[in-house]
Amino acid sequence: MQLKGWISLISPAALIRIRSMRKLSQREMADCLRVPLKQWQELESGKRELTPNTFSRLAAVFEISDDEIPSWKQLAVGNMGVKVRALRKKHGYSLDQLADLTDLSATYLSEVERGEKIASFSALRTITEVLQVPISLFVGNKRKQSIVGEKLKAARKDRTMTQQQLAEAAGISTAMVAHLENGKVQASLDTIEKISETLGISVCYLILEQEEVEEMIGAITPEMRDVLFDPQVQNIIGSICTFNKEEMMMVLNYIYMLKNPYIKG
Repeated sequence: MQLKGWISLISPAALIRIRSMRKLSQREMADCLRVPLKQWQELESGKRELTPNTFSRLAAVFEISDDEIPSWKQLAVGNMGVKVRALRKKHGYSLDQLADLTDLSATYLSEVERGEKIASFSALRTITEVLQVPISLFVGNKRKQSIVGEKLKAARKDRTMTQQQLAEAAGISTAMVAHLENGKVQASLDTIEKISETLGISVCYLILEQEEVEEMIGAITPEMRDVLFDPQVQNIIGSICTFNKEEMMMVLNYIYMLKNPYIKG
């Protein structure tokens, strides 16, 4: 499902300026971004909005500078730091290691992760290149704040827990759980980590939405996409992320048996 208005702050005029500064025709620009000419023409005329994939390619192919997106701080999601930290930990990097890989200071990265600073566009582009994720993961849309709540509620119900039981187990208030599930508040990194640990799911599962996950896993068939993004399947995937080696081997062995029905147990 296409999300309307998700990066509408990047105006058609800004897109035209980005193309003009590089002295490209509309056709050349479309070819560079691997989109039909008509699609790029509609982007420049304001009849179409950028998709996550096109935005990511625009940022990667042309190395967009900070001053080319003056409204970047309005575009950037409020939980940028949460996502940077979650992805850094997923790769097993310390702050110092990520600093060395990005040529950014560990202090700067720490401030970004704690939400004290919004990373500049150029800094975030470098971070995403190292963490191997599209920059569109960090661009806001109208559903960003509700994603955690939707997944939290689904995971809690899947484990037959009440809001009060989850709150007590995670060491937070019942009101906080209710507000998170209703999308009324934005969870801090500390709260997300407590909830994830209590529910046995990964932080990345909670904070990434369907379109972002789809970009990360690449091309899959429509049938498999429907399966992977089913709420119950998402809960299972979220749990698998926290499995230890033995538990994961059991899952993989079971899948292998399903794919090889003639193997006798």
